[in-house]
Amino acid sequence: MPTTKKNITTTKAKTTTKVVKNETPNMAVPVSKETKTAKFLNKNVKVSPRKLRLITPVIKKLTPQEALDRLKFTNTKAARIFYKAIQSIIADSKNNHHLNPETLRFDSIRVDEGMKLKRMDKSHGSRFARGLIQKRHSRIEIILKGELN
Repeated sequence: MPTTKKNITTTKAKTTTKVVKNETPNMAVPVSKETKTAKFLNKNVKVSPRKLRLITPVIKKLTPQEALDRLKFTNTKAARIFYKAIQSIIADSKNNHHLNPETLRFDSIRVDEGMKLKRMDKSHGSRFARGLIQKRHSRIEIILKGELN
């Protein structure tokens, strides 16, 4: 069963000024929008990192909702894994961290190497690879930024 970990951090975003009507234009009221980050981490995905990294540059440029639409019609196991991960972090950021779903953006997407299952099989080479079969696993870390409701 894959291990999933979710964290949250709070940061202050840029302060903008807003001119209020019925007052002189020189009087500006500062309005600060607080942004938070929601983090998704899956430590044991049974797909090689190389296959997952083929999808990450395309997803990073999109909003999470657009990424879901694109991944829904991509016919790979890596796309199905990313689809579930992004769905999970959107729901988590909306329900648990009270972030506005329209303001969500990808802060970072990292795919790292996880554990490897190794076994010997002499039919796969006796001299060069020494008959070693490696089943590679991955770690996915997705961080979303968004404004509070």
